[in-house]
Amino acid sequence: MPLTAPPPVHPDFPAEEQHLAGTIQAFLRQIEAWEDRDRNVGADLETSLTLADTAEELAAMLSVHVPAPYFGSLRVRIAGREQLLYVGKHAFRDLKGPHTVVSWESDVGSLFYSDVLAWEARKGLTGTVRRRRQLDVQAKKLHRLTDLYDDEAGGDTGGREQVLLARLSEASTAAMRDVVETLQPEQNGAMRAPAGVHTLIQGAAGSGKTTIGFHRLAWLMHPDRREHRAAPESMLVLMPNRVLASYAARVLPGLNLGGVTVTTPEAWATGFLGVEKMEVVDRTLTLLLTDRDNERRKAAWRRAKALGDRRMFQVVRNHLADRLRANLGSLTFQTTVQVGHEARTLTLDQATLRRLLDEVLDRAPLEGYRAALRAALEDELVARANPPGEDGEAALRRTLAAELTRFVGRVVGNILPVSEGRRIITDEATLRRAAQGVLDERAVRLLLSDPLTAIPKPRRSHADVTELPLMLAVAALLDGVGRRVGRALEPYDHIALDEAQDYSPLLYVLLARAARPGHLTALGDLNQGLHGYKGPNNWGDVQAALGGESRTRLMTLGRTYRSTRQITALGAQIAATYNRAGGVVGVDRDGGEVLRLTGGSLAELTAQAVKTMQAQGHRNIAIVTRRVTDAERLVPELQRHDVDAQPILSEQARYTGGVVILPVNLAKGLEFDGCIVAGADAANYDPQTEFESRLLYVAASRGLHLLALVAERELHPLLTAERDSG
Repeated sequence: MPLTAPPPVHPDFPAEEQHLAGTIQAFLRQIEAWEDRDRNVGADLETSLTLADTAEELAAMLSVHVPAPYFGSLRVRIAGREQLLYVGKHAFRDLKGPHTVVSWESDVGSLFYSDVLAWEARKGLTGTVRRRRQLDVQAKKLHRLTDLYDDEAGGDTGGREQVLLARLSEASTAAMRDVVETLQPEQNGAMRAPAGVHTLIQGAAGSGKTTIGFHRLAWLMHPDRREHRAAPESMLVLMPNRVLASYAARVLPGLNLGGVTVTTPEAWATGFLGVEKMEVVDRTLTLLLTDRDNERRKAAWRRAKALGDRRMFQVVRNHLADRLRANLGSLTFQTTVQVGHEARTLTLDQATLRRLLDEVLDRAPLEGYRAALRAALEDELVARANPPGEDGEAALRRTLAAELTRFVGRVVGNILPVSEGRRIITDEATLRRAAQGVLDERAVRLLLSDPLTAIPKPRRSHADVTELPLMLAVAALLDGVGRRVGRALEPYDHIALDEAQDYSPLLYVLLARAARPGHLTALGDLNQGLHGYKGPNNWGDVQAALGGESRTRLMTLGRTYRSTRQITALGAQIAATYNRAGGVVGVDRDGGEVLRLTGGSLAELTAQAVKTMQAQGHRNIAIVTRRVTDAERLVPELQRHDVDAQPILSEQARYTGGVVILPVNLAKGLEFDGCIVAGADAANYDPQTEFESRLLYVAASRGLHLLALVAERELHPLLTAERDSG
């Protein structure tokens, strides 16, 4: 049999090898210079130490990139001159040679990913891209180069797709992928959407939403963002569960995002409220996953939706206004202060206090009622006293501080977020009074109903996830919401929400108050709404919660990159039964046919699927079950068939690779070389219920390379081979 001839060597390969060697040497020279403490000497010892420490830090950051200093290059023409620019993960300025590297986050770096050929370069000059080239550099060695665009060769070469397919064919890891080297134009456009306007990104499973979110944070850190630049310690990422948060957070160091907080909405909310020891439960999800009575499930779904309605923010405002006005009652404020050489008695009567309180309540200030009322009272008193000069005013404000704090404390009284949030939805008279003119009778009755009576409550102090946004709203209105810096609150530089279809409109209202204006990025897929009882009905609901369409942009990722053509086609087949967002285009990457195993015990068939995948070289394999109890029961049965599947049964577990077994609600957002849907039948996923179809879609879309569907008897009607061919 004749041997296949090796692919021809690119004519520029030797020159590129030489340039790589020169760049590595330039990196090493700079690192050596930074590490030479004798060179980093200042005017005094303290300055010298500071310079040396800074230089060591710079050296450490650059040394990480020595094995692969760049991954691409651009040949551009500006004002009649051609320049060759190399693009990498870390910017490097070579003052003594041609080995400068521009960072991927920079505005120039963006040209490597986009399809743009001409751009406004500088001082009115227009630049033109003449060539884009991908360079596969690993361990200080150039392995291959691929021209993505070359005007001398006729333009687009198709190389971008080749590079992408090669990367997608690689095995999965136990952490989220860093896609800096292979960002596609569509993904790059979403990642670099101009800051200062809230951004909603709709994308199907495998479109890279989560990864784009993290890369967007890295992009926001670059100096080119100017007034919108963000610091890692001032950014927040919210993810639906701790398993996914842990999985995703491992991409942070490679993007220099080590200080970013990655957590769940529940952990963030309880931490902000100071009730971290309170147990957080999701009784609605428990009912949806375990109860087979569709009427009860519908009732629970509707009530949860009502609790997360954005109008509940106004209900909370109305309730707190009633409480604060009642607490103010007939109070008056009187104090004697020294103004210059004269003692003056300052009085605020009941009418004045009510006027000031009403003005604060009407504004719903971001700093909260407590601080705003105190400031309003202080300004009123200072205006009446009219102290001489700035020093006199400052002295008067210091004198008033303690008394005003005590007085405002009496007005705010003992309003606590947890108890007050609960009171609004459990006390009928309170709810009806606060909801007047905001909610209709149907919504009020929904809120007062209790469809979860069959789901036990924990004995210890607890909060339900559907109640937390209400409690957070009370806290936000009373004292503001944001990032705690000591005793002060500051807005987050940027907040990113993953699986954004699972966050209530009410929570969006609060998060918009917690971040700088226009600095919220939400990434989700309406077709994967496992927690849709908390989420919006559509992105229009989110836009309304964030201030309307003029303050938000909605972008759509129309391509999925995760799975093979066979897996993507099956996922589209499932989603088509409820999909309202249109079709999804997959990457044309061929793979093995979907395995369909029936007619035996679930454990035996699942073990067979695991061994088939392992025989094909797949290491990271997920067995996805419908419920936690299904996974618990299957673990020992699989061991009897010589398969050791590590269980992930709660949010406290961590995915570390290998063969794992987990329920579908914890699999969301994760990806594996191979995925096995255990119990892929109508008994586990009710064909008549949209929520069940969503669960099935999520389960079937976790695999990168191979998918197996396992059922003891018949497969779910959406998964049959006959349906595929039809």
